Amino acid sequence: MTQTLMVYTNPQLRVADTEAGLATATETYECQINSARIDPTTAYNTVPATGCSGPTQSPGGTSWALNLTWLDDWAAPGGGLSFYAYSNRGQRKWVQLIPDKDDPTVGATGEVFIAPGGIGGVFGDGSAGQSTATWPFIGDPAFDVPAVALAATAGEDLERADDDAQLIGA
Repeated sequence: MTQTLMVYTNPQLRVADTEAGLATATETYECQINSARIDPTTAYNTVPATGCSGPTQSPGGTSWALNLTWLDDWAAPGGGLSFYAYSNRGQRKWVQLIPDKDDPTVGATGEVFIAPGGIGGVFGDGSAGQSTATWPFIGDPAFDVPAVALAATAGEDLERADDDAQLIGA
């Protein structure tokens, strides 16, 4: 199997009131973003210990969050991402993250709750202030991947279904 590297250099984060609004979103952030990751968190269900076995855990649902780091931009026209996150804190918005806008076949879209970042930073060393925030998704984000990846996944799903049918005796 060949190695695939994904080097992200030109991110694009779009934010809108509705999913349809993402296509014409005026809130588009690119140059201020240091890091943008959509990360999963798996919840585990605990089965308590019995007289015959110790406690065990089984995976439950997965929740998702957009974890952002950006350069403080409170002084930008309109307040930048810093003021946008502050003024829309707690509100539901739609986001689209394209890690590299030069390859728009890879990205994710979903509805999130907006959380603000901070203000300030290290003083006296000339470093730029940065803000971080976690925007939790409402449900699962939709991931966009190239058609080749989707075909491979569909093939794997069909193979799994065939295997399951053979196990059941269908």
